[in-house]
Amino acid sequence: MSKDDPLATLYHRPMPRRLSINWAALVLGPVWYFGAGLWVHGSILLTIAFLSGGLLAPLAWLYAGFKANEDLLDARLMRRSVY
Repeated sequence: MSKDDPLATLYHRPMPRRLSINWAALVLGPVWYFGAGLWVHGSILLTIAFLSGGLLAPLAWLYAGFKANEDLLDARLMRRSVY
């Protein structure tokens, strides 16, 4: 690994605070996940919102707002993993 690789130090960073607010994801909800390239997360949240007839849509948007940063970090770590 070269030192110029910005993701090389990703494993050695402290984990982000739990439940930090991502305002863009809070406003856009599952659509933010599609923009970030997390298709599975976005699809699951939209499916929950649509199958419940919109009753669980606020919960899907809250989940997106509070867990987006952590989900994005997990996805980046998994892309770099060799397993």
